[in-house]
Amino acid sequence: MAMLNKSAEPCFISDGPPSSDLPIPPHRTMNLAQILASLTDDELERWPGSLVSTELEKRRATVDGTSSRG
Repeated sequence: MAMLNKSAEPCFISDGPPSSDLPIPPHRTMNLAQILASLTDDELERWPGSLVSTELEKRRATVDGTSSRG
């Protein structure tokens, strides 16, 4: 195993500003409800249980037309 040099400088691909074509990180522009709403049902099923069940119940209520929202 190679030993790391303690005086090594960090290596960056570019010295310029960050690329303008990178997506905006969702944690900076969206809250949890928006993130969950943007996920497909298949993606959502990979999240922790109570979070998934609550979001799926909201979706079913909206699809069934029984949403309490006006």
